[in-house]
Amino acid sequence: MENKKKQEVIFLQEKTFGEIIGSPFYFIFQEFKMFVGVLIKYAAPFVAISFLAVSLLAENIYSASINNSEPSGLLFLYISVLALSVSLGLLSVTVVTHSYITLYVKKGKGNFSKEDIGESLKKNIWKVLITGLISYLLIFAGILLFYIPGIYFSVALSFVFIISVYEKQPVGKTISRSFEVVKGRWWQTFGLVIVFGFIVGAMSYVFIIPIYIVFTFAVFGGSQIGTGSVIFITLFVFLYFTAYLFFMSMQQIMIAFQYFNILAGKEGLHLKSRIAAITENDKPEEQSEIITDKKEIEERTEQENDKKEKNRFTDDDDINRFKPKY
Repeated sequence: MENKKKQEVIFLQEKTFGEIIGSPFYFIFQEFKMFVGVLIKYAAPFVAISFLAVSLLAENIYSASINNSEPSGLLFLYISVLALSVSLGLLSVTVVTHSYITLYVKKGKGNFSKEDIGESLKKNIWKVLITGLISYLLIFAGILLFYIPGIYFSVALSFVFIISVYEKQPVGKTISRSFEVVKGRWWQTFGLVIVFGFIVGAMSYVFIIPIYIVFTFAVFGGSQIGTGSVIFITLFVFLYFTAYLFFMSMQQIMIAFQYFNILAGKEGLHLKSRIAAITENDKPEEQSEIITDKKEIEERTEQENDKKEKNRFTDDDDINRFKPKY
């Protein structure tokens, strides 16, 4: 029991900038087996479809380059399937991530199952989809208005997904609630998004660099990309997409930590949760004793002083002192 408490990650707590950056890595380390398991379970179909689309797309382009002809008419179809699978994969990963965190916060570590996450996914996926579409439209409109409003909206709407799942708010309230939460913490949130985005972006280059190397050798070698190179590139594009979904999940975890960090600071959520836990566990008479403890001490002290004053000349030693001696 003690080890479990030590390993449990606390979301409802104020954290420093550095702690929020590091918290997603610690959380995934603690929950790796189950968390990655549910990500694979619900994102695997979209990863498989994307791999198929990338393979067909690569084969189409490669055949056209070998035959010095235009790609076939199926090229647009393959691109559309790839874009759709990536979008649905991101949606699934986002809802699964925030469902996991919501259950973790509300039920505690180890007190929920993969089936619970699946139920939360079914309940929230359409609401998260609509919320996300409206948010992206607002961001796009902001970018059209001299770009700066788009940057502001992209940060202010960072919390729409966690609010949608955790607070179970309707779409309109979710969006307004995100603006409310970020108020006064916009710059801190902006800094977290930039720094964490840089970190995961650097990590993703592990899968991109091999692709660049193959293209570089082909260009400077003056030869066409062979079949082996195409297979190699297709494999690393697939790995990159898989890693991309995982890194996006990590970014959503960071956003969730910042959301709870703000709530703990602005609304005292962590303090409220601790008070609620104490109230639930303590007996009524114990609570009464705690509340009136100071008052009782003062009353008892006053009573003791009065008693000593009354007994000052009735003490046995004092009485015996004035008795006549025979």
